[in-house]
Amino acid sequence: MDIIKIIAIGFTSAVTYSLLKENKPEIAYLALLAGSVIVFMIVIDMLVKIVSTINGLAQKTGLNISIIASILKIIGIGYLTEFAAGICEDMGAKSMSDKVLFGGKVIIMFLSLPIIVALIELIIAILP
Repeated sequence: MDIIKIIAIGFTSAVTYSLLKENKPEIAYLALLAGSVIVFMIVIDMLVKIVSTINGLAQKTGLNISIIASILKIIGIGYLTEFAAGICEDMGAKSMSDKVLFGGKVIIMFLSLPIIVALIELIIAILP
């Protein structure tokens, strides 16, 4: 099971970090970064399958593919932003973590504008 691998990598990275942070902090941070990259590599295949499945469903149902693509981008940016912010925070850069989260939120809002506009135009078209 992949979750067991992810938990094991997380615990191993955290324990390695804890053991090394006093004497070798630069290596300790690399252990966290390496663990994060390994976890990301484990889940990337699942993410690709999710996107492929959603795209297949969108094509079968005739939904507007550009809206589905925007929603998938928004979800992906949310996950990546949270992941990157967590790494920044682990490294002791809480301020940078906050900036990464803010940047991700602004990008998500920007990408959601066409969806919001389309929704408002649909509502206006329905109203008498």
